[in-house]
Formats: sequence, structure tokens, C-alpha cells
Amino acid sequence: MKTRPLKIALGDLRHDTTGRHSTGMPIGIAYIASYLLARVDPMDVEIRFYDSPHVIIEDIRNWKPSVIGLSSFCWNSDVSHLVFKFAKKILPKVICIAGGPEFPDDHEDCKKYLLERPGIDFFVCLEGEIAFTQLLQKILIGKEASHLKSEPQDGIMAINPNTRELVVGEPIPRLMALDEIPSPYLTGLMDQWFDGCHTPSLETTRGCPFSCGFCFAGRPWFNNLNEFSTERIRAELTYIAKRMTNYTNIPLSICDANYGMFARDEEVAEHIRFLQDTYGWPRAIEVTTGKANYDRILRIASRLRNQMQVTCSLQSLNPKTLKVIRRNNIPLDEYKEIQLEIKRRGMMSVAELIAPLPEETKESFFSGVKAVAEAGVERIIPYTTMTLKQTYIASKECRRNYGMETKFRIIPHGFGEYLGEKCFETEEVCVATNTMPFEDYLECRGFAFISSLFTSEQFDVIHRHIKELKLNAYDYLYQLWESVKSKPTELAKIYEGFIQETKNELWNSKDDIYQYFTNQESYEKLLSGELGDNLLRKYSTEVSLRWFTHAIEMAYSTLRRIGGKAITSDVQRSLDAAREWMIKTRDIGFAGINADFIKSVEYLPLSYDVLGWYNEGADSAHLTAYERPVHYKYSYHTDQIEALMNNAERLYGKDLFFQMGKIIENQNIRTFWRGCELILDITK
Repeated sequence: MKTRPLKIALGDLRHDTTGRHSTGMPIGIAYIASYLLARVDPMDVEIRFYDSPHVIIEDIRNWKPSVIGLSSFCWNSDVSHLVFKFAKKILPKVICIAGGPEFPDDHEDCKKYLLERPGIDFFVCLEGEIAFTQLLQKILIGKEASHLKSEPQDGIMAINPNTRELVVGEPIPRLMALDEIPSPYLTGLMDQWFDGCHTPSLETTRGCPFSCGFCFAGRPWFNNLNEFSTERIRAELTYIAKRMTNYTNIPLSICDANYGMFARDEEVAEHIRFLQDTYGWPRAIEVTTGKANYDRILRIASRLRNQMQVTCSLQSLNPKTLKVIRRNNIPLDEYKEIQLEIKRRGMMSVAELIAPLPEETKESFFSGVKAVAEAGVERIIPYTTMTLKQTYIASKECRRNYGMETKFRIIPHGFGEYLGEKCFETEEVCVATNTMPFEDYLECRGFAFISSLFTSEQFDVIHRHIKELKLNAYDYLYQLWESVKSKPTELAKIYEGFIQETKNELWNSKDDIYQYFTNQESYEKLLSGELGDNLLRKYSTEVSLRWFTHAIEMAYSTLRRIGGKAITSDVQRSLDAAREWMIKTRDIGFAGINADFIKSVEYLPLSYDVLGWYNEGADSAHLTAYERPVHYKYSYHTDQIEALMNNAERLYGKDLFFQMGKIIENQNIRTFWRGCELILDITK
């Protein structure tokens, strides 16, 4: 192949049919391009980047690239395959290269995967920079793809076109000095993505010291930690911040596996704080925080104005399960101390759990939730077990030993129609094991929905009541769950819908999903949002936007029921005042959908100074000590809401319900709360 320059299309594709699943700038393919450009004559190549399937399809037609490289994640592997197939149809000599974690590790499965996807010429394994560059260097000197596929290429797998056998190249060691990859930001490669529709993303490190069996980064290959230099990270962040001044509500995404754990992270955080003070950005930071060194993580979060959520993930507290998944949690006593410190710093503590994992039972799962709640965690987020490729959980051994029953479901909003062909991204999830039958999984899933909803920041006042009344947080959640299930209320209908859709979203195979949703009538259910969303987000958003008052009433009635003798007449009056205050300040149902309503001002007299009690935080006296007649003025932060909603449309698409769900999930929900001001004279 001697045509110069060599046209290379690199894509990290995302569906945007009903809102984008991911809004991050495509930093992965940019790292690969940047490394390549430093090792070939830049005049010999012309590179274009893509995240839209529609745009790359048009460029394949008109620009006619000679090489196409696409990422393969669980949220885009099918659309990448569709694009490869189309490219091969109209450009038979195009070379198609895939890479990413959505690829098996067993060689027989790798062979089957590639034979079923003849549009892929080469699959780059693990880190892509070196393998992709070495392959392109050979293409640039005229090596034919058929010849290259017949011989092992380091870091790459392919199907030999003559024998139809799998050809496996030698593994390539990881890049140790990450600055060998020139910065895609500082070289201008990422400039096209500063459009207000993408979240700036970057890595400061690669690797993970942990070995969790459910995580792709838990493989031994990733255990060493490699860093980009601090000077480079500072320069990149400054470059980004200067270009985000018109989009200050768009967050920064740090793609490290354990941000905040290491000493260097404090230096990075100090610079981010400088950017916050200088440019007003970032106002929110998306990270996965580390699993150790929480004193450092908390210092960093405080330095970043608490705009980085600290997640104290445990995944399970069952010792048998932890042994199987190769995870060591910090001791529970130490965990409790961390929760106290989080609260002292005015932050919300968050814990994640996964079910069903091997050896987990319904009883051990509920015991784990109880331990987490009693440790002081305020927000509990349980997830369904995903069998990610190349993880121990997905291995044949694990499936066999623990009787794992798996099903398939559509990735939320991961679908589209291209070239007259419908395309669906799917994930395989575990819904039963030999210790947790499916019906028990549904019970755990239902409790997960209620606990996730009522431990969200929307209900932070309830958390305060539980603490003041010295109630058991787990007993409260459990009683709330039982009440929702048993009482004929609107919340009960929502709960039943959640459980029913939890069953209906599961399919025996990927083929079954394609067969059902390829039918236009069924596909319309995805387009309308009736099906195909993240269920915890979907149903939590429905409560927040449509039935929040009902949820508040249920929350307070449960407090009365379990409070017993602690609920004196004085306490009850104070709770009634707090309930009225919550309904006024926390109901966000109109905030995102009624432009006129958010400009309104309302007044409310109360017999308790709930605002004063709330503002004094965890060190306040009991609410009953704030008994005095007050008048409050309530108004929305109109400008902030309008700016956030404008950004939400650019990031997530035009579906308002999806926009609000993503905002509630990822950004500062406090923006939508009504401001409350104490006034002396209601006539003012």
C-alpha cells in the first residue's frame, strides 16, 4: 500500500439515538494516534477522529480511508463491527483494526470471535499504542494485509486467510514511561472536541495494584502502576481549562482506576483547585477513587471543594465471596472511622455492592447492606454482576464452580439504526448462582432500588432525622422496603414496574435480543424509552420528577413507625415542619421542565427553623431546639438551572427525562433545589 498520505480513520463510536451512553472525549484513540505520529513521518499519514457512527459512515463513502481503527468496548463493539462490515463492502482493500477489552482471552474463543467478524483484520490486545504503531509502520512500507495476517504480529491476533487458523503475536510489555505518548491535548489533536458536547477526559496513571476478579484491570498484567509526568498533567489540565470557560458545568473525567490513592494525586489536585479558582472549571470531577489511603483521598476531595465523589466500595462483605473474587476489604472498624471523617468534612459517603457474586446468598447480601449502613454510609449503590470479558468472573472455571446463570440485556441507550440495519449493544450479566436463586436475586435487586433511591442526596434530611432519633439506618431502609411492597400506593406501582422490567430486560442470548428488537414495533419501545434504559436511574428519576411528594410522605411515615417512643409530640411537630420544608426545597419535578415555574417565588411560614437546623450540619442541636415561628422565601437558582439544562442537551441529547436522569446520577442535584431564605416580614 503506497498511497501517500495514508488515510487513517480512528473511532471510539457511541450511539446517540436517544441520548449518548458516554460523553467523554475519545482520549484512548487520541493516545494511539499521538504515539503513531511521533514514530512515522507525519506527512505520510492523515488521521481523522470519530465518535459518531453516522459521520464515519459518510467519510468511508466519501473520504475513503485506507485504514480504519475502532475501539471495542461492551457499549460499542457491535456498531464497530457494523462499520467494519460496511467498509469492507465498499472498500474491499481497507484494513480494519479493532482493539479494546471486549474480546475473549481463551484462544479458541478468540478464533471464534474473529471468524464470526470477518470485517476485522487485526485485533490489538491490551495497550494499543505500540502494537498499532508497529503494524502501521509495516503497512506504510507496503506490506500487504494478507501477508501480515499470515505471520504473528506482536500484540495482535488475526485469522490466517489461507488456513483459517488463529495467528497470535507475542505479548508486548506495557509502556513504562507514559510520556513517550505525546500529549493529544498539547499537540492540538483534541481541539475538535471542545464543542460543549464532550467531557474532557485524561489519564494520569495506568495500572491497578488490586486483583479483583470482576474487573478487567484486575489482571496481573495491569498490577504495576505507570505514570504520566506531573508537569505534563498540569500543562494538559491548564490547556483544557482555558477552553472550557464557556462550558463550566461540563465535568472533568479522570480515567484512572484508583485516583486519590497516591502522593502524586495530591499535586494534581492542587493544580485542579488552582484552575477552579482561576477559570471556574471544573465544577464537577468524575473519578473512580482508590480502595486504600482514604485519608489522602479525603484531603484531595476537600481541596477540590467536595466536587469529587468519594466512593468507599466494598462489593461484598461475605468472606467466602471476597476470597473467590480475590478482594481484600479494609477492616470494618477502620471503614467506620472513614465514614465518620467523611461526615465531619461535610461530604456524602457512598458505597457500592455487587450481586449476585459467587458464594453470596440473599442473607449474606442483606447482612452486607446492614453492616455498610450501620458503618455510617449514607448512599448505597448496588449493581448487578457483569461478566466482563477477560475477567475471572467470566471464566469457564468460575461459571462452572459457582453455578452462574447468566442472561443478556441491552446496554442503556446502546442502540441505533445505520445503513438500514438495526444495531444493539448488549452485556452479559449474572442473575443467579448455586447460592442465590433468581427469585432471591430479584429480592436483592428490589431492595437495591429502594436503598439506592432513599439514600440519595435528595433525602439527606431523612439521614439527619435517623441520626438524631438514634434509629438503625438499616432497619429504617428494610422497613421502608417492606412498606413500599405491601401498601397500595403510587410508589408500590413504581416498585412493581421496576421488578417486572428487571425480569423483562433479560434474554437468553444476544441473538434473542436482535430477533425481538429488530421488529419495528418492538424497536419503537426503545425509541420511546419504554425499554432499554438503566433501570435504577430510570425509576429513581421517575420518583424524583413525578412522585417525590409521595416518596417524602412514605419516608416520614416510616420514621414514625420505627421511631416508637422516640417520637414524642414535640418531635412529631418538628418532623412535620421538616417534611413541609423538604417538599418545598427538594421537589425538582418542575425544575427541568417548566421554564415559567422556576422563576416563581413562594413563601411558607413554619413553627420550626428547619433551615437554621439544616445549615448547622451534623453538629446541630436536635431539631426540637429550633422551635420558633419563621417565614421562608423559596426560589429556584434560575440561571444555574438554565445553564445546566443547556449543557445537558448538548451532552445527553434532547430526551428531557434522560437528561434529568443523567444529571441526578452524575452532577450536583443541589442546583435544582429551591433556595431558602429566612425573612422577617412575609409581606416583603
